[in-house]
Amino acid sequence: MLTKTDFIQYLNCPKSLWLKHNRPGDYPEGSFSSFIVKLSAEGYEIESYVKQAFLRHSDAGAYNFQQDFLTSDGLYARCDIVKSNLDGTIDLFEIKSSTSVKDKRSHSHLKDAAFQLVSAQRAGESVGKVWIVHLNKDYVRNGDVDPNALLTVSDETVRVKALLHETEAEIDSALALLKRDTIDERTCSCLYLSRAHHCDSFDYFNPSIPKPSIYSLPRLFGAKLAAFVNEGRFDLATINPNEVSAQQALVIKAHNDGNPFVDKAEIQAFLAQLNYPLHFLDYETFLSAVPIIDGYGPQEQFPFQFSLHVLHEDGRLEHSEYLADRPMRPEELIKALRDAIQPIGSVLAWNKDFENAQNKNMGKQFPQAEDFLLDVVDRTVDLMDIFKTGYVDVGFDGSTSIKKVLPVLIPDLSHQNLEVKDGGAAMEAWGEMIAITDLAKKNEIRQALLDYCKLDTLAMVRIFQFIEQLKS
Repeated sequence: MLTKTDFIQYLNCPKSLWLKHNRPGDYPEGSFSSFIVKLSAEGYEIESYVKQAFLRHSDAGAYNFQQDFLTSDGLYARCDIVKSNLDGTIDLFEIKSSTSVKDKRSHSHLKDAAFQLVSAQRAGESVGKVWIVHLNKDYVRNGDVDPNALLTVSDETVRVKALLHETEAEIDSALALLKRDTIDERTCSCLYLSRAHHCDSFDYFNPSIPKPSIYSLPRLFGAKLAAFVNEGRFDLATINPNEVSAQQALVIKAHNDGNPFVDKAEIQAFLAQLNYPLHFLDYETFLSAVPIIDGYGPQEQFPFQFSLHVLHEDGRLEHSEYLADRPMRPEELIKALRDAIQPIGSVLAWNKDFENAQNKNMGKQFPQAEDFLLDVVDRTVDLMDIFKTGYVDVGFDGSTSIKKVLPVLIPDLSHQNLEVKDGGAAMEAWGEMIAITDLAKKNEIRQALLDYCKLDTLAMVRIFQFIEQLKS
């Protein structure tokens, strides 16, 4: 059977789909699989509100939820909503958890709907209109969720049917591929994509790619990446620094020299802008397709936790933290932050745009705290910046993520030993914590969240101290 999820995977990497169907024991579940699981969970969350809205219609009996289409050539589609029309046709409705209709090639809602259309037609149905139900980006929760205000129903019949012939050809190619007993397993089409877009089975199909490789160069994609692939140049040693950007060239230099690239002048300039006491700040945020608290809209995140380490000039280190124990607007978080942050001194974050965005948004939500929060924004410096061109280690694998930098610089600190290992897991854990009633389990999750966020700011302190030693 070829499902819609399979079809999406086929469009991203055909060989990856073949491996999943024909050699499931060799298929590694990865980021693509997690992405699909997330989309499915959000879709189910929204479906209950769609039902509430649609079942209020005068023709509610015409709607059938979760209707299956099975075709003789091997297509299986479960359509979110099918409406039976008086003229014998049906309308198809796809439910999406986004705030708009996505039409990018990497994941197109129109292509998803086109797959459902083809499946319905090959199952013998005559399809009238095709609709995509998504979240209203302008909706703001105020009390109980209003399903009609939450949702936008978009008629995408013209755009979806324009893709019909193209989609049928792709479906037929996918079905033919799945029937093959063998394929060329020496490589896959993801070679021409940046690492963030590699399929889950990239290493399986491309075992000879060295580590590090050209995929360790930041922001390498498009024609430049294609040229290196076509020439078979995957090893960083084969790339001339003059062929790439200045930032990419530093990774190559660090690789070729066998040592990190260190620009002491840049490090000194970075450190010179800082004022003690230094505040190392990290937020954890929650978002959901349907907002869980008043004042927020679909897919809009709000902070539920912070960790703050304060480093004084004499070396003293203090720690403060906050974690909400229920869904609530972050008013208490702001109060705790105001008590913890001193009126002078720099604030350091990792990827400051994220923390600054939370502070600006909270300032809009709570005008009485806006001056304080905007002052924090003005004092915030991005510790991550130094690792773009000031200190470059090939061990970072082309990334400036703290999860990549920390194990190279401070190997005795690790997220791997924690119950919660990253921001996505923190969001999921908090969602579980506020939902369960088992007090022991709730406290266990709470401690795991505190441990994770505390490690993030402690990691920033230790990384800062590492960099500070290089200034002379």
